[in-house]
Amino acid sequence: MGEGVRTVGPTEWRRLDAFVDSAFAFAVSLLIIAGAEPLRSFDDLVHALMRIPAFLAGFALIILFWLAHRAWSSLGPRRDRMATLLSLGVVFAVLVFVFPLRLLTETALHFMSGGALPGGGLIAGFDQLGWTYAIYGFGFSVLSALYVLLFRHARAGLEAADPTARAARSWARTWTLAAVTGIVSGALALSPLLPVAPWLPGVAYWGIPLGIWVLAALDRRRIRRAVGAAPASEI
Repeated sequence: MGEGVRTVGPTEWRRLDAFVDSAFAFAVSLLIIAGAEPLRSFDDLVHALMRIPAFLAGFALIILFWLAHRAWSSLGPRRDRMATLLSLGVVFAVLVFVFPLRLLTETALHFMSGGALPGGGLIAGFDQLGWTYAIYGFGFSVLSALYVLLFRHARAGLEAADPTARAARSWARTWTLAAVTGIVSGALALSPLLPVAPWLPGVAYWGIPLGIWVLAALDRRRIRRAVGAAPASEI
């Protein structure tokens, strides 16, 4: 049992965090390289600059996952083999996630800009669009599920009232919502609804901030009830 929960020393976990940070930086590099073309003229430069919005969208999503790992690390979680394995799983998943991310962001922004931005011709037909959305959605869910496991691991063995346990619970709940949203988006992408509403799988992700707002409102309501009930319980 002791061998199974062996903790990792400070030097080792600092190296792990540095490796994770480097992997995210490399993922950003892959995002750029995937759409890079040699610049031979001013027109090529303008075309490359037109790719900035798609790069920014992909960059923001990668940073979102990086910030989540940094938030997990800031909780001071137990560093053991499971934490290492889950962190390496995040690294692997995000490096794979880059490819459908770039394809989808460029195509989506090309569509939303009315063809002004590059990205036309990357996806041919609703079948390819559906599978691209599905691969992206399921990849998003896998990444989110890894974070759910990471934050649950961070709260393991802690008292429910511990601030770290409460923070880890909140983060795990948020990423559970994200994982479910990715699955819903992927399912919509493979459904007969796609030709009628090709924007629907993308709009599904707006359910994440809406869900977070609802959960936060429920938390505030529960806290108000607990505070209001406290005097009565003391009588």
